[in-house]
Amino acid sequence: MPAHVTSDKLKAAEDLQEFGYCLLECPLPEKEFRRLRKRLLEVAQQEREDGRAFLYDGGNQRVFSLLNKGEEFERSVREPIVLELMEDVLGLNFLLSSTHANIAGPGGVSMNVHADQTFARPPWPPYALVANSMWMLDDFTEDNGATRLVPGSHLLGRQPDYDRGEGDVETIPACAPAGSIMIFDGRLWHQTGANVTDRPRHGILNYYCRGYVRQQQNFFAGLKPEVVERSDARMRRLLGFENYFALGLSDGLE
Repeated sequence: MPAHVTSDKLKAAEDLQEFGYCLLECPLPEKEFRRLRKRLLEVAQQEREDGRAFLYDGGNQRVFSLLNKGEEFERSVREPIVLELMEDVLGLNFLLSSTHANIAGPGGVSMNVHADQTFARPPWPPYALVANSMWMLDDFTEDNGATRLVPGSHLLGRQPDYDRGEGDVETIPACAPAGSIMIFDGRLWHQTGANVTDRPRHGILNYYCRGYVRQQQNFFAGLKPEVVERSDARMRRLLGFENYFALGLSDGLE
């Protein structure tokens, strides 16, 4: 695998630039990481029991709007080393676009190869409009559905061309121990892998965008008031409650 797990921010930034992704060691204390994982498992189980779970591709589950479902998820959104690397990719005053969980369940099949900025019409600019972070709450292995990647594909600056057979391009699994974080450029070709084990694989995706790109999740309409009320200045900026130059105004430049 081109990128290896590291705690060195400079090495991670180099991997991001060269390969389109990097792998970070867990920045959380073990107790805090366990609390984060436990809360996601509770929410996912409750949504399945209530019949509200979003299930797809044979056994996979998505859990949306995590900021509304536990304070545990807020810490991951503003993890300092992740934000530093996101700024390298997305520039100053980038935004949180959405936060949700991707659970590759037993029997879950692989997703189509894609890049995350599908919303952008070609030609793409020579830089990322969005970037993602995958918090690995379990060991990510080739067998349990680890995210699969095409290293360096972010430099192509386009989506896979399925008519030319690029949907079947060779991918590699991003394998790393539980607690690791994968940060990847929004132009990188990737897919959820197939889970051929008998246990689910859990991950949290915190998705960010440049300050002038529309967010995937409408936090102004969908975020619980108590989440906004307890947000510090950094979180409010990430959510989009501050101006981006002359964008996002409510009454002139106030």
